[in-house]
Amino acid sequence: MRQLLTTLLLALAAGSAAADAPTRFALSGFGTLGVVRSDKDDYHFRSSGTQSANSPGQNFDPSVDSVLGIQGTGRLHDQLDLTVQAISRQATGYNYTPHITWAYLRYRATPALTVRVGRTTTPFFMFSDSLNLNYATPWVRPPSEVYNLNPFSDLDGIDLLYRIPLGEMDLEIQGLFGNSAVSARSASTRLKNAKGINFGLVGSGFSAHAGYARTRLELQWDDGFYRALSNLLTALDEKAALAELSGTKGTTEFFSAGFQWEKNNWLTIAEFAKRRADRYINSAHAWYVTVGYHFNSLTPYATYSQQTQDAPASDARLPPVFMPLVNLYNAPRNNAQHGVALGLRWDLARNIALKSQIERIDAAPGGRGMFPSDSAADYLKPTSPVHLFSMSVDFVF
Repeated sequence: MRQLLTTLLLALAAGSAAADAPTRFALSGFGTLGVVRSDKDDYHFRSSGTQSANSPGQNFDPSVDSVLGIQGTGRLHDQLDLTVQAISRQATGYNYTPHITWAYLRYRATPALTVRVGRTTTPFFMFSDSLNLNYATPWVRPPSEVYNLNPFSDLDGIDLLYRIPLGEMDLEIQGLFGNSAVSARSASTRLKNAKGINFGLVGSGFSAHAGYARTRLELQWDDGFYRALSNLLTALDEKAALAELSGTKGTTEFFSAGFQWEKNNWLTIAEFAKRRADRYINSAHAWYVTVGYHFNSLTPYATYSQQTQDAPASDARLPPVFMPLVNLYNAPRNNAQHGVALGLRWDLARNIALKSQIERIDAAPGGRGMFPSDSAADYLKPTSPVHLFSMSVDFVF
């Protein structure tokens, strides 16, 4: 990946040097410096399954939200340009090695039709394009109950975007095809031959999104709960149940829809997402509603969010004496919870925003929500409310 980034940036620089107009090359950056703290030492919050789980909750943890990114765009032709974006943020094992999130050629075939080839964002959510650019959203982080449903951020493939004017609004239709991969906290997983369609409507202070995707799922777990259950199923010769835990033959569907509306200083955002999987992971749906109000440079807001499990990761039916182990396997894979957040965004300058947020989160019975643990004992304790305090400085340059 480092070699690819170097090659692409050199291509951008060459395109810039060959041109007289400075607009042939543009370079920009963005970042977030954030901390989050839990009121319980054994509940360490993680907004994504790609983040490590062993940091004390009552420390001010900068690893959850902090990110630094840089983006370059070069115009190669009147209808052709190249975009490269790389970011550094915490991945598994507290790894901050820069990762290429965008690396695509864009061809404007007509004023209405655009084709992109290469690595783009997986457009599964309304704010997928700004998941790392926190400055573009009101929150410290997008509501994790919804955005935790899909950890895939990159898509290697092709998409087509077609724009249709509708009065004062624009309708964008996007078709996509590609593959993706991610290393999670205790698993490696791939999306193969992902196919999807998205609709976006923008204009007059209103924007809306709706999308659907279907893909093959390959997933290999590597945590203690998985090893314990897989060893048991092997000993019991439960081959069918064992094949449902990990492998290369899964299928997943993903649907999301949402809107954002700003009028008379009021801000309203709502989004719904649903994941259906036939094996390896659980099926779940989630939603949130945010209401805020702009007081000049200040925007206080309130959010209610909820994730609900529809089906567990494993529905193995074993003799009653073994079912506690199945339940213990399912528990870390169930992130169901609901939360209430109060926050404030302060736009200090044209390109800097200071944010703070207080949350109360209740994990659903049978899990710990988004407070993972490697200890089986933690999943045997009764759940209790957890309070989070978060602060961040978002900037663009």
